[in-house]
Amino acid sequence: MTSPSSPPDAAVVAFHALFSRLSACGATRAGGITRLCGTAEDGAARAVLAGFLREAEAELRTDAVGNQFGIFRLARTADAPLVMLGSHLDSQPRAGRFDGTYGVAAAAAIGAALLRARRAGAVFDADLCVVNWTNEEGARFRPSLLGSGTYAGHHGAQAALACRDDAGISLGEALAAIGALGTDAPPPPPACYLELHVEQGTVLEEAGATIGIVARNWGAAKLEVAFLGAQAHTGPTRMGRRRDALLAAATLITALRAVAAAWPDRVHTSVGRILVAPNSANVVPAEVVLSAEIRSADDGLLAEATGRAEAAMTAAAEQAGVAVAVRSRSLRPIRALPDAVCDLTAACAEAEALPMLRMDTVAGHDAISLLGLCPTGLIFVPSRDGIAHNEAEFTTDTDLEAGLRVALRAATRLCRAGGSPVRALHAASADDPSRDE
Repeated sequence: MTSPSSPPDAAVVAFHALFSRLSACGATRAGGITRLCGTAEDGAARAVLAGFLREAEAELRTDAVGNQFGIFRLARTADAPLVMLGSHLDSQPRAGRFDGTYGVAAAAAIGAALLRARRAGAVFDADLCVVNWTNEEGARFRPSLLGSGTYAGHHGAQAALACRDDAGISLGEALAAIGALGTDAPPPPPACYLELHVEQGTVLEEAGATIGIVARNWGAAKLEVAFLGAQAHTGPTRMGRRRDALLAAATLITALRAVAAAWPDRVHTSVGRILVAPNSANVVPAEVVLSAEIRSADDGLLAEATGRAEAAMTAAAEQAGVAVAVRSRSLRPIRALPDAVCDLTAACAEAEALPMLRMDTVAGHDAISLLGLCPTGLIFVPSRDGIAHNEAEFTTDTDLEAGLRVALRAATRLCRAGGSPVRALHAASADDPSRDE
């Protein structure tokens, strides 16, 4: 058993205090947050995190695209490998408090706990780096996973900074406005990356499990589609002469739902963003830009469903007498997460006597960006009723703390094993300083 002053309990206290302060940044009356990337609310949350890390004596860095890092020097050598933990602080509009923020607050509390353990005599062979990734959500700047994707080499920093929101403001301009446009070199690639996150689905809740060990991500095809018609008066212009871009968009939206219906629960489709111009009540829309996505865990289905979606775009345009163009497209491939990291997480959950489940992630996460860069793990805790991207999003303190304990145990073992998940898996739990009295 642990004493009330032992590192796990101190980490829990630190986590809740930091999570509460972060939750106040961009808080909504309904109990959620609106904290879009590069806004004043994002800047406030970044400042809270930086203050915690500074007080905990972490080494702070902010890179060229605003990724925040806090390095806890735990190892005996200056060139020790890094174990990285984190998530993101940006949110969707009118979103929940837990998405992303949970993983960042937990990582910071774990870093502080391990530094205390080192000062109490624990020996580590790796340092721990806490990270807050820029623009994970893609709510203001597209694409999503932008900060982690830049760190992993999927985007150039200048290309990322040039991304613009719907008002024409660039990511670089937005970050500069809140003092988050950094000049520090990012840390080197970690020996292992772990991310703690709320599930945002009902799999764990339905299975009665507390810990989700993500073994695979669903693939996602994302397209920005533009329908180009002709502006006209909605009164005298005869129906047959209209080139209505919004009609084409509406036709596509219903067609995409039919694509998903062809493979129930195996294909997900949506249109979550739509811009109409000139967006006036008495004007036939001349241009509509929408964001469409298709997701699946099967490569063949994803390809076929995407093909059907593209055919539906062409058919919708022809039916409405407008032009159509795909302005951007991206494909997130289906990939497995490393067995060694999954096995380590399972061993840590078992040591905590917590029911666990290996599962897919349907949503994208920063951890997926780092696949191929280093061994990567993604740990879920339950979301009540699966509600996500919604102010009603909720996870109990019991489940939050359970995930924190598993991540603390895994991070401890990794930092004792030079960041190697294989070596960490075989570390004896009796030697785990996160459980020292």
